[in-house]
Amino acid sequence: MINQLKNKYLQHRETIHNFKWRAIQVGAKQGTTFLIFFIAAYFLMPEQLGLFSYLMAVIGLFMIICDFGFSPSTSKYVAELKTKNSKKLNSVLFSISTIIILMATLVSLSIVFFGKYIFEEYTLLLLLIPYLYFMPLSSVADGVYRGLKDFKKLSFISIVVAIISLPTAFILIKSYGLIGAIISQNLLFGLLTIGLFVFRKDMEFNFDKDVTKKVVRYAVIIGLANIAFFLYTRVDILILKQFGFIAEIGYYEIVNKVFKLLFIPAVILGQVLAPNTTRYITLNDYKTVKNKIIKILPMFIVGGIILSLILYFIFPIIIKIFFTEYYTEAFITIMTILLILLPIKLWGVFLTNGFITPGGFAKITAIATMLGGISNVILSLIFINYFGFLGVFFATLIVHTLSILIQFLFFILKLKNE
Repeated sequence: MINQLKNKYLQHRETIHNFKWRAIQVGAKQGTTFLIFFIAAYFLMPEQLGLFSYLMAVIGLFMIICDFGFSPSTSKYVAELKTKNSKKLNSVLFSISTIIILMATLVSLSIVFFGKYIFEEYTLLLLLIPYLYFMPLSSVADGVYRGLKDFKKLSFISIVVAIISLPTAFILIKSYGLIGAIISQNLLFGLLTIGLFVFRKDMEFNFDKDVTKKVVRYAVIIGLANIAFFLYTRVDILILKQFGFIAEIGYYEIVNKVFKLLFIPAVILGQVLAPNTTRYITLNDYKTVKNKIIKILPMFIVGGIILSLILYFIFPIIIKIFFTEYYTEAFITIMTILLILLPIKLWGVFLTNGFITPGGFAKITAIATMLGGISNVILSLIFINYFGFLGVFFATLIVHTLSILIQFLFFILKLKNE
């Protein structure tokens, strides 16, 4: 038995070690984001938290343009260039960062000149402009580290940033409320961007047109999927705001943040396996990819169901003790609907990060998510008139389930036909 475990460890040693370091890194980054949000939930009233979540959703819509799928596309091509021992590798970060800065500047100017005619919260939105630069820049740098499998260095940088950001965010939110929460977002991703770029010492300040074209070409497909993904998820917040359900946005975001935390292991495992998937696909070894997916699927579904059942009983107790103002019938109902969706969402996150995108099949995600996004908007607008704010979550349950199943089936069929 011990020898079998030892052999398994030796066989998957690289994946295990990379998973460990990626887990530490994502845990530090996402954990910090998670804790900052719950610090805000502790100090802000439900309506203020709802407004903060709305502002982050709006800026998230603009950020799609700034980070048009560059991070996963960069990770994919860095992994390819590393496999080929290409001299172009060190110019990737500078080349793509230049494009991101240009896009962020154009978007920022649009907000400055036209935002006041569209958004009531114009002044608060202006405070989030630095986020449009820092978030995508840190994301694309993260993609370079992932493509190089430099997970250890990535984890150390994230830990240091977390140590600085958390106590600072606590002071800012306690002292300045909503504005402090906004500044905390800029601070977190600003520090992360600086750290990731400073420690990428092999970066060459050379704009490579050839590499940029390849990364941008694939990023466009992922970017379209990101637009669709906004319609698929974050547009729910805009619809709730439009119909006046501000406090319900706060309830939704509490559940959503917990879900994102639970998705971390699936994301990490997917991103750790992603370079291997790219290698298998590059070598036309589609059978190995298909076999890995089929073996892992039952574990995710069973694990997701068990996790949902545990959360159904534990989550309300935690909210009742620590966030009493949020413990309402509306919160419990929203939580229950979304917990039904949790198992298949876990599988969808892993499938996309670990196989579809790094395998070069992002078009499948783009199409499925675009159709799902449009359907989500239509169903949400119809259902909200019949079921109130719960209509948005009924639409989410239906659309997300069908979309993930469609992606999975089409990906398997694609592998069979290659």
